[in-house]
Amino acid sequence: MTVHHVVILGAGAAGVAAARVLSRRDGVAVTLVARTDETPYIRMHITGIAFGPTLAESIQAHLPEITVVRDTVTSVDRFTRTVRLSTEAPLSFDSLIVATGSHPRPLDPALPGVDDPAVTPRTLTLHTLDDADRIRSILTHRPGPKRVAVYGGGFTGAETVSALREAGHHAALISRARIPGQAAFGTLLAARIADTHRGRVTTFLGRTITELHDRGPLLGITLDDTTTLSADLLIIALGSFPTGPHPFIRGVDVDDHLRSGTPGIYGAGGAATHHDDHLGTWRIDHWADAAAQGAHAAAALLHDHLDGDDPGPYRPRSPYGALIHGTAISGIGYTTTTNEHIFPDDTLVMHMAGDTIVGVTGVDQVTAVHQNAARLHEAAV
Repeated sequence: MTVHHVVILGAGAAGVAAARVLSRRDGVAVTLVARTDETPYIRMHITGIAFGPTLAESIQAHLPEITVVRDTVTSVDRFTRTVRLSTEAPLSFDSLIVATGSHPRPLDPALPGVDDPAVTPRTLTLHTLDDADRIRSILTHRPGPKRVAVYGGGFTGAETVSALREAGHHAALISRARIPGQAAFGTLLAARIADTHRGRVTTFLGRTITELHDRGPLLGITLDDTTTLSADLLIIALGSFPTGPHPFIRGVDVDDHLRSGTPGIYGAGGAATHHDDHLGTWRIDHWADAAAQGAHAAAALLHDHLDGDDPGPYRPRSPYGALIHGTAISGIGYTTTTNEHIFPDDTLVMHMAGDTIVGVTGVDQVTAVHQNAARLHEAAV
């Protein structure tokens, strides 16, 4: 029997989900490339590492019976169908799934003080397990509450200030937007979340950081209105961007079946930027949707090359949720739209693309949000 060799780049949600689908199929050999010395883990749980009692071993992601290579991918040759690694021999492939995820957006490298050796250890992102370990170390190295500033009010920023407050720390939320989190939650829900922040954490909305400087044991943070605050730690939560090896250093552009422009190469998860007639150009970077994309990319690959069933076009239907200051924020589908319709009780929002419901978000409405899942991506009546 001829064996179809699939190489998967990335051991996050998308890569692991793709590997699980493909490992169940006869005639397919799967090699997954994970980072050197990395044990796959469930990234959505790293806030529990940073701010709570969660142990790293409890969030490990279990891989199916496949070949795992732990190395750094240096490049992909689309013409010779080869993956080049930093230390191991090159890997040849029949098909490739790029699931290399994303990197957090950093501060502007021209920001005064950003490269000060006394400043950088206290300026962190919350994107990886290593980030979470470093944050926990700063918050627990001496007893008592800490002063923590969070820059960015999207999903990670909102959840982070809430977790900090719950843990007894003094949290400040700095956001460039007056209504932070619109790209994550939609305009209506973001406004509700902004109101929830007020009175619970210190907020500096519509403000930018203009300078960082050392203040002895503390970090000085100057804003564009000359306000200066001091903090033990600054957590950067400015979103993410897709990433991967050359030639996918800005991720991979995919169609509605998660195919790239090169036959046999697919993209999924945070690394994928989608282009379709349904939602246009879009990208989602959260765990559940990445896993759904990985499974869909694997199904599309099996259809294209091994007579598997056509999974159809990918439509985001995955749920997400967060507890922000005791309020359950939940969503399902694609919620980054400007066309929003609020339900009469003011706690549920439909997100529309034309006359089609593509997402639903809610405040303390987890059940109702999930009940609307069947309506997604069907023309409204």
